[in-house]
Amino acid sequence: GYLYVSVGDSGSDPRNDSGSAANNDAAQDLSILSGKILRIRVDGGIPADNPFTGAGTTSCATAGVSTAKDQKCQEIFAYGLRNPYRFAFDPNAGATRFFVNDVGQGTREEVDEGAKGANYGWNAREGQCPTGSNPPCAGPPAGVTDPITDYGRSTGSYITGGAFVPNGAWPAAYDGGYLFADGGTGKIFFRNAAGAVDYSTPFASGTGVVGDMVFAPEGD
Repeated sequence: GYLYVSVGDSGSDPRNDSGSAANNDAAQDLSILSGKILRIRVDGGIPADNPFTGAGTTSCATAGVSTAKDQKCQEIFAYGLRNPYRFAFDPNAGATRFFVNDVGQGTREEVDEGAKGANYGWNAREGQCPTGSNPPCAGPPAGVTDPITDYGRSTGSYITGGAFVPNGAWPAAYDGGYLFADGGTGKIFFRNAAGAVDYSTPFASGTGVVGDMVFAPEGD
């Protein structure tokens, strides 16, 4: 009964308080909705267990950038994303589980596991590294969640759609797996249930620009 919404960081700070586009901290600003995953009820209300409720919070959907900066937006579910272009829910999970495909800026593309209150680090981090860097990199600072997989520009250029493989639809090796596409190379990669991705051997190539993905049929 919830609606999840992905919002990019606009490519520039809507508040114009970060000095320059290169220092755009909109995804870390909890008083605006840019660079976030939002969660609302289907009637537009705020779920009671969203991360930011109570004192010091407010609904930002109508107020936008006029929201006081000392207030946190009640619609926010997770933050620290640059361009969460697509996300997909896991039909195999007993509880709500979803992965977010976040388009990087100039260095790395990433897949994040959606988690309530998570901060994925943008604009200080891109993929598993500080912005502009490639592995090996130090682990994330306290309070920041690294992606479950990421890749550099030698592998692809911008991540697009993704879809989980329903258990039993294909051979057992695919159960619990996740497919995700790169629009610049026309490749589709597969992450298995153990979390491994063989980027040197794509699941498919030559697909053109895959904007979105869905596994069909599901159920009957």
